[in-house]
Amino acid sequence: MNEKTVLKTSIYVFLVGCIILGLIGIYFNDISYILGFILGYIINVIVYLLIIKMSEGILKFSMSIVIIVIMFIVKLALYALGFYVAVKMSQVHLLGVFLGYLVTKVTIFMEGFIHRG
Repeated sequence: MNEKTVLKTSIYVFLVGCIILGLIGIYFNDISYILGFILGYIINVIVYLLIIKMSEGILKFSMSIVIIVIMFIVKLALYALGFYVAVKMSQVHLLGVFLGYLVTKVTIFMEGFIHRG
């Protein structure tokens, strides 16, 4: 399992999540769940790519500790930005953002479960 496989498979997990949250949105007559999920997924993919760059920098290029710490703080700031947008805007639901953050983690779990048998 590599990062490209995880990103490709995460699209399918994202679509399943969109369908489920779309049905919840129809039931509650509210589109904020799906908008939050989309926002959370976009931020999650950016953070996942940032983690890949951090790992690559540590292993291949021996980046300095300061750069790694700054990248880690940027990662946390991106997560905080998503939650901040969800709290300040009524069009974006906090639960949707949180579930969007979990897409790549669920994808990694699924890939590991499928390939191990």
